[in-house]
Amino acid sequence: MPFGLESLPSELAQVLRSLPLLAERLEQIATSTSELPTMRAGIEAVAEDTDRLPGVERALGRLADEMAQMKQELARVREATDVLPAMDGRMAHIEDSMPVLVEVQQHLSTLPEAMETIGTGLGQLARLMDRLLTSIDTLDGNVDALRGSLEPIGRVADRLPGNRKPAT
Repeated sequence: MPFGLESLPSELAQVLRSLPLLAERLEQIATSTSELPTMRAGIEAVAEDTDRLPGVERALGRLADEMAQMKQELARVREATDVLPAMDGRMAHIEDSMPVLVEVQQHLSTLPEAMETIGTGLGQLARLMDRLLTSIDTLDGNVDALRGSLEPIGRVADRLPGNRKPAT
């Protein structure tokens, strides 16, 4: 028989016997591949997420730059506040001195009145000094006049016997 038809019925019987096994295996394949659409959606989501990674990397770079600037600013703040403990000590000293400063302030409130009194006294002293200068000028004139009037008496006294100076 041409084309091997004599063996066909036995092969057909064999194929027909393997159909249930083939159907069972096809069912297993269908069950195993039923998750493929979900897996594909997950893979696509991962692809979208990885597409965003360069933007995330840029954002992280900017964040790192900002953190470096913040670190520098914090260092400046730390340097600026290093003086605070010393200032605190000075402020405590000022606080301790406050009662004395209040007392001084109370005395200072009377200062304008005292200055006015001193000013008045200085004015009186200036007038007295002017009068004294006038009196000294008058006295100087009187002393000169007295000297002038005593010169002739001095010459006579120089000529009296017992005077040690020789007469000129």
